[in-house]
Amino acid sequence: MQRPQRIQIKNESGIPQTLPEGKQYFQDLGGSGDILFLGLGPVPETAAALFPDSSTLYYIECREFEEQIKLRRELPPVFKRITQEQLKEKSKLRIVLYTPNKKLFPSFWEPVISRLRLAGTGIQAKKRHKTVWIPGDDKSLLVPEISRAFAAADFTYRVIAPDAMRKNLLSLLDQELPEIVFSINYSGLDNSGETYFMLCEAGVKVVVWLVDNPFHIISGVKSDYWKQVPTMVTDDWFIDPLEKLGAQKLIHLPLATDPELFNSTVPKYPALEERIVFVGRSSFPQKKSFFSGCTFTQTDQIDAASAIRQGVKPDYEWWARRDRLNTFWPGRKVRETGFRAEQAGLLWRSNALENVKSKLTLFGDAGWKDQLSASDLRPPVDYYTALPSIYAGSGITLNMTSPLLPHGLTQRNFDVWAAGGFLISDFTPGLSIFPEELAAECSFTSPDQLAELCDKFASLPRLRKSLSKIWHKVIMQEHTYNCRLHNILNFLQ
Repeated sequence: MQRPQRIQIKNESGIPQTLPEGKQYFQDLGGSGDILFLGLGPVPETAAALFPDSSTLYYIECREFEEQIKLRRELPPVFKRITQEQLKEKSKLRIVLYTPNKKLFPSFWEPVISRLRLAGTGIQAKKRHKTVWIPGDDKSLLVPEISRAFAAADFTYRVIAPDAMRKNLLSLLDQELPEIVFSINYSGLDNSGETYFMLCEAGVKVVVWLVDNPFHIISGVKSDYWKQVPTMVTDDWFIDPLEKLGAQKLIHLPLATDPELFNSTVPKYPALEERIVFVGRSSFPQKKSFFSGCTFTQTDQIDAASAIRQGVKPDYEWWARRDRLNTFWPGRKVRETGFRAEQAGLLWRSNALENVKSKLTLFGDAGWKDQLSASDLRPPVDYYTALPSIYAGSGITLNMTSPLLPHGLTQRNFDVWAAGGFLISDFTPGLSIFPEELAAECSFTSPDQLAELCDKFASLPRLRKSLSKIWHKVIMQEHTYNCRLHNILNFLQ
């Protein structure tokens, strides 16, 4: 016996998806009064059978869904369409959801569900506090720095576990109604937009700061809702392709420094004043799982090495052109291109460090032993304790920016100068936020230039000290997280 062919439609991201059938795909969300179906699925008779004694069953349907399925189903006469405006006239409703809708057209359904779930809770009438919620924990990326910046602006901040944000949001909102939810890399937000739309419906401002490659982050988002989220990116290269995909509110917000950690009073780490220092891992944690299934072939390596010899950094933009990557979302191809950029970045860093290996002290993971012949390899250090002292005490600190961010910067571009150290960085267009003459003097465009530049500054300690003071002043005046917070608050107005 041949199984019946199920109906297939394209979801809001344009991806074909089969429509499940059966009573088990309808979820009773609770309530009392008239029955309201949020979608009827491919076989409305199944929905009607859930309430055989009812003479009228109300429903809302997504127009995109309806347009694709209207010729393949008929509605029993028991169903009566109701608009979202008419819902306001009904004080009591029992809500039943066709659950696949949350994956089919989440940008339509999540606001509807949020509105209905909040109705009658009293949350929207609560007094709003000058509070910011920051999903994460005290050791999460940038959470301590951002928390202190908000506190300096007279906000009360609350760091909330991302799982609690997603699972217990109504309870949290019932306890306190914040002014802002500040998410780093979508921490605390879910893939379909449920958390985001619930917060918006409650009147909370939500902002996301993408401090890594934006396409890597949103590759895990299965809904178009990310296009509505006010978003900040640390690398302005991504603004144009994000806008072309439909992002509605974007700004460039670079990284910065936290003067509480990095400042001129930091004690100097001993025995580094004559050394060239690099602090960094050979690869980021969970790299293998993140790039599972991605390849970096021998041809890829040859092409990357050839580009580096010509003084070209094979960054994400370079690989996107080479891979003919025309669609950045949805899909996983962005990660395949990203993996090649990441591997090329390891080649770039290794080439640069190999040029200064006799004077190099490297704080990093054991993976560097497979890349370099440098003898002074030391274990990784904690960002919040030893690192400021290392920057303050080093003769020269090196920075190589991740090629995953073509115009990006790293924390080193700010922290080293803030701590009173001296930095030599590879050049990226992101350095344009600093005075042009300063950036040009302290940067290199090809790994083979690094040794000569280091020798120059090693022989000119007064120049090094003078430049360090100038840089320190620039960073402290214009590039702290307190400065960035002014941009964030203006962006949210």
